[in-house]
Amino acid sequence: MKVYLTFDYELFFGVNSGTAAQCIVEPTDRLLAIAEKHGIFLNFFVDSGYLLALDKYAKRYPSVAYEKKIVFNQLKQLKDAGHDMQLHIHPHWEDSFYTGNGWKMNTDRYRLDQFSDEYIQQIITSYHSIITELTGKAPMAFRAGGWCMPPWNKVSDTFKKLGVWVDSTVYEKGFLNEGNIQFDFSKAPQADQWLFERDPLQEDPIGYFLELPISSVRLSPLFFWNLYVRGRLNRSLHSSMGDGVPMAQPGVRNKVLTSYSQQALSCDGYYASLLKPEFQKRLKRQDDTMVVIGHPKAQSKFSLQMLDEFISSVKDSCTFVRYSDLQQG
Repeated sequence: MKVYLTFDYELFFGVNSGTAAQCIVEPTDRLLAIAEKHGIFLNFFVDSGYLLALDKYAKRYPSVAYEKKIVFNQLKQLKDAGHDMQLHIHPHWEDSFYTGNGWKMNTDRYRLDQFSDEYIQQIITSYHSIITELTGKAPMAFRAGGWCMPPWNKVSDTFKKLGVWVDSTVYEKGFLNEGNIQFDFSKAPQADQWLFERDPLQEDPIGYFLELPISSVRLSPLFFWNLYVRGRLNRSLHSSMGDGVPMAQPGVRNKVLTSYSQQALSCDGYYASLLKPEFQKRLKRQDDTMVVIGHPKAQSKFSLQMLDEFISSVKDSCTFVRYSDLQQG
């Protein structure tokens, strides 16, 4: 089985974005140390709008110039170590800005489909370009910010032109409709990969695009009660390394605490405790791939320990791979 360990490389998007040092650089360094220890590669979906914002405001603010320096230096380190850097688009950066004291996030237009068709093409092209310039290698895989998949007819031609042919956004039975965060994967194929052409949720055996969905897991309310109780009893072990605040999602907590929910398989925080049992399930049913999502900003002492133990326990029975490896197959 092939395992993709993927991380969305980004700040927080709530009232406090957090700092690049604590949300991105420091936790990514910890992840890189684990990868080096085990001789494996990681996949980073880099928030390209953030990189463009750093480039823009570094000319005006010394604090942003320093932020740009440490982030761009780390991206070079990722490149030199052979890790993947792929395309991650949070288009709200088009409306967000630096105040002189921090980033002001405007998430009124959080999804690509809230922009005009022409603007969408400009966003994709410019976001793709900065990753290519930094790494010397054009990204060929995409993940939509916040799982908010755009209508594929609005992005298909641009992706084909740029050579982006893999999507890794969908997760089985995923659904959320809270404010500007809207996605519905309830009709996605129950498979660990498929080809598609017009719609990532509809398999097409001769489609141009490949969907490598994030693995999915059904969780009971007990899991989330456990998560919240553990977080309060041992904050030093379970607190996230990032120092920002997530976007508000009213009602989500009450839903997961009172009913079963379908979630993306994650290595963030307490979710990392699911890695070993979920791997064994997929190994038993002979799945070809397992895709894990994570965020440097959401790593904790507990999750890093669980990830280290997971890799150590399964690396002899699977292969940890990069999206770019698909081009060599």
